[in-house]
Amino acid sequence: MSATATAHETVANATTSTVALSPASPPLAGRLTVMMAYAVAATVIPIPFLPDRVLARVRGALIYDIASRHGLSLTSDARSALAEPDSEMRTKLARTAETVARQILRRVRPLGLLASASRGLELYALGLLMERYVTHTRSTAAVRVHIEEARMVREAIDGALLRAFSPSLRPTTTTMGEGAEDLRDELTRWIDALLLTGAAVPSYLQRRLEAAFDEVVAETPGFKNG
Repeated sequence: MSATATAHETVANATTSTVALSPASPPLAGRLTVMMAYAVAATVIPIPFLPDRVLARVRGALIYDIASRHGLSLTSDARSALAEPDSEMRTKLARTAETVARQILRRVRPLGLLASASRGLELYALGLLMERYVTHTRSTAAVRVHIEEARMVREAIDGALLRAFSPSLRPTTTTMGEGAEDLRDELTRWIDALLLTGAAVPSYLQRRLEAAFDEVVAETPGFKNG
């Protein structure tokens, strides 16, 4: 076989969907936070249908960023399946959240704020759990993500978001470090505890989402089959 033919064969093989993945570049710090802000801002656009279109664009860009950093590509259908703001599971989650809000708040007015916050949370879960899927769960060597895989991942992410609020979920725990001796007065201890507990909420949410996602993956035969 000539050198030219060998070179053509190498290029052809490089275009298939089974090329080994390239090392992933780290995500830029704060990017997910900014994307969450975009998602929340999109919900207040006072034009019918436009908020969902903007949300789909934001979610699609986030998915593209995660996939490309890991050397993956998405078909148009796969990207749409992951980027679509609404799904059957999302509808269940929204109804549950609104029911709880009505019981607690006893009035409808705050539900607009709840809807905005839920969209931000959904985008956070999408970014966090898609990254976890690619780095911890995905077993196939295929570079291209097709619609069937995308739908399975989307259902797992939506299911994990719903399960994350289950009282039966047991995420990993963390402990707060202590110094050799505590020289703070009682008021300072209480203030520190309040501030640090609030700061730990994102980490707690992350651990619950990851634990819920791992449970859903373990219960889904499609993931076991690679």
